[in-house]
Amino acid sequence: MDIKSELRKSWIIMMKEFKQIFRKKMLIIPLFMFPIIMIVFFGYGMGGSIKNVDILIVNDDTGMASSSLVQEIGSYIPKDSDIKMFSITYTKDMAQSEAERKIDAGLYKAVLIIPQDYSERVAKNESVTLTLLTDSSDTTSSGIIVNFMQQLLAKTRSISLNVPEIYGNLKYLDFLTPAVIALTIFFGTVQSTGYAIAGEREDGTIVRILMTPVSKWAVILGKTIHQLILQLIRAVILILGATVILGVTMNGSWLLVALVLTIFTFGSVGLGIAISAISEDMTSFQQLSLFFTLPSMFATGVFYPLSSVPDWMRWIAYTMPLTYANDAMRIIMVKGQGLSFIARDIFILIIFGVLYFAIGVHLFRREA
Repeated sequence: MDIKSELRKSWIIMMKEFKQIFRKKMLIIPLFMFPIIMIVFFGYGMGGSIKNVDILIVNDDTGMASSSLVQEIGSYIPKDSDIKMFSITYTKDMAQSEAERKIDAGLYKAVLIIPQDYSERVAKNESVTLTLLTDSSDTTSSGIIVNFMQQLLAKTRSISLNVPEIYGNLKYLDFLTPAVIALTIFFGTVQSTGYAIAGEREDGTIVRILMTPVSKWAVILGKTIHQLILQLIRAVILILGATVILGVTMNGSWLLVALVLTIFTFGSVGLGIAISAISEDMTSFQQLSLFFTLPSMFATGVFYPLSSVPDWMRWIAYTMPLTYANDAMRIIMVKGQGLSFIARDIFILIIFGVLYFAIGVHLFRREA
C-alpha cells in the first residue's frame, strides 16, 4: 500500500466534504453559531434571581414603621445583581379579594397587605400579621419573594407573615408541566412536519406525489390535519400522565387547552414547512430546525420565569410564539382562568400562526 497516495486521496475526500458543507449556505450559520447561542441562553437564563418584579403594597398604616418597611423592600438589591428586586406600586383601602383579582389578571407577582395598626403594634412590641399574596402559578418567583419577606420580617419577632395559597399547594412541577407540554408540541410538530417534507423531497416521494392529481394545497392540508390530531392526542396523554402519576394540578378547561394547542400547532406546522422548504437536505433541516427550536426552550420561560432573565433576552422571548403558549397554558391549567384571561395570548398566537403558515405555504409551493 502506498501510504503517501492514500493520504493524498484522504485529503481529497476531506476537501470534498468541506466544499459540500460550504455549498449549503443555509447550513453554515446554525452549524457555527448554534453553540454560541446556546451558551448565551444557558448562561443568562439560569441565573436563579429575579428583578424588577411588579409588587403591589396595600398600606393602610401611616406610621414610621410601615414607611421604613416599604422603603427597605423597595430598595433591596440581590447580591448577584445590580438591579432592584421589586418594582413597587402603592395603594390603600383594598380588600384581599380585590388584591387576588389583581394577581389573577397578571398585573402583579405579589401583593403585600399592611394592616392599619402596624406601626402602633410594632412600637408596643405586640404581635402583628402581614398578608402576602403571591402568584404561585410561578412557583420560582413566588418562592423567592416569600423567602425574602420571611427573612426580612424575621428581624422583628413580633411580626408574622400570612401567605394564603390562592391556587392551592403548588409545586415546581405545576409551573413546569404546562410549558413542557407546549414545548413538546412545538418540537414534535416542527420536527415531524419538517422531516416528512424534507425526507420525502430527498428520496423523491414528494415529487412522485405531486405528479399525481393531488395538489400542493391538498398535501399541505393533509399534513396539517394529521399534525393537529396527533399533537392534541399527545397533549391529552401528557396532561393525564402528569396529573395521575405526578399529581400535577389541572384546574382549568380541557376545551381551552385544546383551543390554545390547536392554534399553536397550526403555526408550528407552518414553521416546519418553511424550514424544510429552504433546507437542501435532511442534514440542513436538522441543523436549521435546532437553530429555531432549541433557543425557544431557554428563552421563553419554560424552566424559569422571564423575570429572572436580562431585558434583551426577555424582548427576544416576546418574539417567540412559545412564550404566549406557555403563558396561556399556565393560566388555564394552574390558575383555572377562562377565555378572557388568555385572549391576548390567543390573539398573538393567531398572528404568529397565520404568518408562519403563509410563509411556509409560499416557500413550499415555490420549492416543491
